[in-house]
Amino acid sequence: MMSELNIHSAYIDKRINNVNKSNKWNSKIVDTSHEDFIKDYASNVFTNLVRDTFTRTYIRKFSCSDCGGTSTERCHGIGEERPLLIKRALEKVWPDTSKPIIMREIIIAFLEEHKYTKFTFKCHSCHVNEKKRVYS
Repeated sequence: MMSELNIHSAYIDKRINNVNKSNKWNSKIVDTSHEDFIKDYASNVFTNLVRDTFTRTYIRKFSCSDCGGTSTERCHGIGEERPLLIKRALEKVWPDTSKPIIMREIIIAFLEEHKYTKFTFKCHSCHVNEKKRVYS
């Protein structure tokens, strides 16, 4: 995790402000382990949240961080994958799972976690190659 803010931090702050103003994410979660929460929500709710937050229009403003080509993919980075960012967010805002928490608080903490990562955008080819290097 980086200690300085990444280049998308101001944009993330705007998106967090939008989440705060919206009438979404009011469900309460309670008595669920962090591990179960991550298993249940990481591949759907949080994947869609990242897609909706970092839109294609926004992504196209940036070149691929590896080759300089046209960016098409959102990349959390090695060691900063979505489930790990969710885990960090949960540990910060919901350490006692016996107490209820509103989903919005978790969503905001998750987005905040992106501000201190190497979260970037890449072209499809570079994104696939990065995954091959790591997971092979």
